[in-house]
Amino acid sequence: MSGPPSFDLLRLPIAGPFLRWRHSRTFLQIPLLLIGLVMIAHGLFGPTLAPRNLATTLGWVHFRGALVLVLLCAGNFFCFACPFILVRDFARRFFQPVLNWPRALRNKWLSVGLLVAILFSYELFGLWASPWWTACLIAAYFVAALAVDGVFKHASFCKFVCPIGQFNFVASLVSPLEVKVRDQGVCSACATKDCIKGRRSTDLVAITRPALIQRGCELALFQPLKAGNMDCTFCLDCVHACPHDNVGIVTRPVAAELMTDPSRSGIGRFSQRKDISALVTVFTFGALLNAFGMVSPVYALESWLSRKLHVSHQAPVLGLIFAFFLIVEPALLLGLAAWATKAWS
Repeated sequence: MSGPPSFDLLRLPIAGPFLRWRHSRTFLQIPLLLIGLVMIAHGLFGPTLAPRNLATTLGWVHFRGALVLVLLCAGNFFCFACPFILVRDFARRFFQPVLNWPRALRNKWLSVGLLVAILFSYELFGLWASPWWTACLIAAYFVAALAVDGVFKHASFCKFVCPIGQFNFVASLVSPLEVKVRDQGVCSACATKDCIKGRRSTDLVAITRPALIQRGCELALFQPLKAGNMDCTFCLDCVHACPHDNVGIVTRPVAAELMTDPSRSGIGRFSQRKDISALVTVFTFGALLNAFGMVSPVYALESWLSRKLHVSHQAPVLGLIFAFFLIVEPALLLGLAAWATKAWS
């Protein structure tokens, strides 16, 4: 049996007690919620010039940069502080969802399509230069989170819908930290499995129907069988629910989970998940596409395609460019890489 991890963020003097505090997530979600509301208001009613509007400058410049830095240096702490879930949790005080997410949609295909749609809309509508459209997109996120998780139980929006969340899941595969059990032996002896089921009241008055006082993992990641950061929002519900204080935020070799293919709780094997392969492909080649859209040759290419196709609208031209970058190019390069790997091994 391996020993305890050499570094555990929850064991540090200041960060540890704060993150183990039950309301730490809410404490960080509130300022992001206020910032989000300010961005919506400024985007709808503020200056129309993008560099002077908080919706575009914060959303497309500062937020994206900070997001990548946090993912690379630590882990998925942006999902931890997600303001959309704060609004959802508040709404659930008044009504509880009763349905399970449809079995046919328990995969990444819907979120892959939404991620492509956002990338396409970013170029088609020039979201980086449009405070109004950016504000509408932020507002749509709040509405979508409420609509999905208001009808379906658990964290269906996070796991199966949210494009930003899927981006964070993929990027966190190379993060240096992960939420992980400290000692597998403690989990083997645990009879309650509170990390996945949630912790319920032991009050004798409610013994026939004990109340849930701390939810377990809403993303169906059973900690003893969890491997890596895929689908983990760093919500720390498992930390708060574990009666043995056996879950930490520990270090690991960067990108270590890409080197092995175990059966992962709530996910299965990466090699058997075509939807996750598609998500990673869109993540990788979508980044190249987004970068290409920022340089001058793309305008020359769009003009040439418009003349060849005899169209004046940008949508069909962008559709062809997206098809090349997200379908043709990945098929050629990944197919060549797979063939070379098979031949050389």
